[in-house]
Amino acid sequence: MKTFKVPFAFDNDGNVIDIDTAEKQKIYYCSCGSEVKLRGGEIYQNHFYHITEKECSLESSIHKAYKSVFKDLKTLKLPFEVNGSNVLNFDSVLLEKQIDDFIPDAIGIIGDKKHLIEFAKTSYIGERKENKIKKSNLFCIEIDIIKTVTTIDEIKGHLLSEDYYKHIVHIPEYEEMKALKENYKYEYLKLKHKLDEAEYKLAKYQNTKNNIKNNDFSLFYKCDCKNGAKMYVGKLDNGIEVVGFQHKGLFNLKIKN
Repeated sequence: MKTFKVPFAFDNDGNVIDIDTAEKQKIYYCSCGSEVKLRGGEIYQNHFYHITEKECSLESSIHKAYKSVFKDLKTLKLPFEVNGSNVLNFDSVLLEKQIDDFIPDAIGIIGDKKHLIEFAKTSYIGERKENKIKKSNLFCIEIDIIKTVTTIDEIKGHLLSEDYYKHIVHIPEYEEMKALKENYKYEYLKLKHKLDEAEYKLAKYQNTKNNIKNNDFSLFYKCDCKNGAKMYVGKLDNGIEVVGFQHKGLFNLKIKN
């Protein structure tokens, strides 16, 4: 099937019109703003033509048609599930409204949450714009327009039923997720501190064990304890003191840090 240069037109209210819904002799408008009409018949398939010849972009026409259809649908199928659903149903849709210091193709609103929708034609979201989107911490999806569509129903089918040519750029980090990450970080640092202390003590005890094993040291009598036990002391090469208690035939050895 031949693809015509102007597959979509727009009425006075900006609503998208395709060859199936257009009326002959009625004036419509191209995405470039010029007047167009529908023509065709038994020999030529119906198509829009510029009343005054213009050089305009096929992709611009389809790009504008995608935005217009999406604004009416207020529904979008995602390429995969996000928060338990692969469909977004918007309360309202705004086209080309500024967010911070950039302008997305569309903003879908659910409750008090904004979702950014970009329709890619000749180029995709660059690194600079992606960083701005992530900084805004808003959900963003990029949809690659299908350049061969010729009807509104084909655009609806892509938006409502298909998951291809769709890329989720950013999923926002909600407040509960931020709090969870902070708690995780705190607990991780607390556990790391305990492990560091345990490793230090273990290394110290290991060193003491090696000193006891490898050194011939003597215990010297120090004093009698109140319970009648005799105390002996001695020092290892690393300065750690070893204390021994002898009481009623039993001998107990302790390491004193």
